[in-house]
Amino acid sequence: MFKKTPPYVLIGWICCLLVVLLVGYFYQFHGRAIGSFWVGLMATLSFTTLLMFVLEVWKLVNDYQSGNLFPMRNATFFVVCFSVVALPILGIYGAVTGQSLEASTMLLIPVFLFMAVRNVFRVTIDSVALEAKTGFRAPIYVPLFDITKVEETDRGIHIHTAGGKDIRLFQAFFFPGSWEKLRERLKEMGRK
Repeated sequence: MFKKTPPYVLIGWICCLLVVLLVGYFYQFHGRAIGSFWVGLMATLSFTTLLMFVLEVWKLVNDYQSGNLFPMRNATFFVVCFSVVALPILGIYGAVTGQSLEASTMLLIPVFLFMAVRNVFRVTIDSVALEAKTGFRAPIYVPLFDITKVEETDRGIHIHTAGGKDIRLFQAFFFPGSWEKLRERLKEMGRK
């Protein structure tokens, strides 16, 4: 798993873990005032997590624009879209009214965003591999040369691989335009 994981994703997960642990400890169990070093460390880790979120969104947008990303239509997609729009509005509202969120909540917002965008269900096909994230587990990564057969059924597409990792994609989970593009792309691979 780790050999296919980009460094920014590892950095994001490590920062998420550290922010959650530190915020949980200092705001729940630490009875005294928090020192400036610890506040600075938590803010730095939270900001780093926010940067990793931005990199992930940038990568997804680039993949989508190049025709390599096919997002699935489910709750994870809509939660991320709503969050990316709602959180800046919440920040503007807090700045205007003076009713901002607690510091601990502000530190955890980048963690939520990073984890939400990492869990968007999607299929990515580039010139080297097919990667399918169809659940909350790790994505299935299959080199294109390992795809042995692409079979279209009445409900979706069944991808057979040499490694025994069969992938089933159901039409109901994709936007109609994305489904047609994905179907055409997979048909081309099935002919090879």
